[in-house]
Amino acid sequence: MKVKDVMSEQIVTVSPSDTAQSAARLMLETDVGALPVEVPGVGAIVGIITDRDIVLSVLARGLSTSTTIAEFMTVSPEVCDEQDDTDAVADRMRERGVRRLVVVNADHRVVGIVSLVDLSSDEPEKEKWQ
Repeated sequence: MKVKDVMSEQIVTVSPSDTAQSAARLMLETDVGALPVEVPGVGAIVGIITDRDIVLSVLARGLSTSTTIAEFMTVSPEVCDEQDDTDAVADRMRERGVRRLVVVNADHRVVGIVSLVDLSSDEPEKEKWQ
């Protein structure tokens, strides 16, 4: 099975200069827990942020909600191609200890996010994710 068959399609991204508050609002409006960080006009993925990042890296440390995403994003996130095999991607995620991968197409544009949940529902007999 291919990643494109199980991924969550997503075309919403944020810029490194956006704020934690604007990212949180966008997550609420689009009902997502992670956003790829993309250079505006270029399309290059430079990072990823999660709702957990906002809580732990901004709010718990007493930083302002106007803190820019560049200050707390995960830089150079793992990505995979929408045509990649789901078993290979699951193995890579386990090896690297990540829960989500940004999915790109042949033109390196964001087309979605694949999570451990997406992959585990693909093959219920797989080991439990930790």
